[in-house]
Amino acid sequence: MGMKMQTESGFENYLTNTLSDKNKGNCYPFIIIDKATDTVAGSTRYGYLNEASQKCEIGWTWYGTDFHGTGLNKACKYELLKFGFEQIGFRRIQFSADQENIRSQRAIEKLGATKEGVFRNNYIDADGQSRNDVYYSIIQEEWKTLKNDIFREF
Repeated sequence: MGMKMQTESGFENYLTNTLSDKNKGNCYPFIIIDKATDTVAGSTRYGYLNEASQKCEIGWTWYGTDFHGTGLNKACKYELLKFGFEQIGFRRIQFSADQENIRSQRAIEKLGATKEGVFRNNYIDADGQSRNDVYYSIIQEEWKTLKNDIFREF
């Protein structure tokens, strides 16, 4: 995500920046709660909101380690995609992952998103280094098929 949250103050800074971006209309963050344990599991958001082009990016997602590999990410992304396409009316929802973050790329691919390419020097990380992102998308015309195939258990 281009930032480090290794301390409580780092986490507080993350929350402050997230809420500031929300108040500016740049994003809409969500807290992810695991219904099985009634525990906060992580966070995600709609970002890069573009009303004129009816698109956004789902990302800035993180989970506590206890929730990795539990299926919670897929369930969460289903709800975000469903709400985005069926209620808000997005035509495009995109995802990105650092080029070296293979775990995140595989998770995005499991959602049925189409890999579009690499954006070189797309952001600067917390250490001041330029990083490349791999971009994916799902478009409105694909949603019904993906909903029935990839997300049929929901």
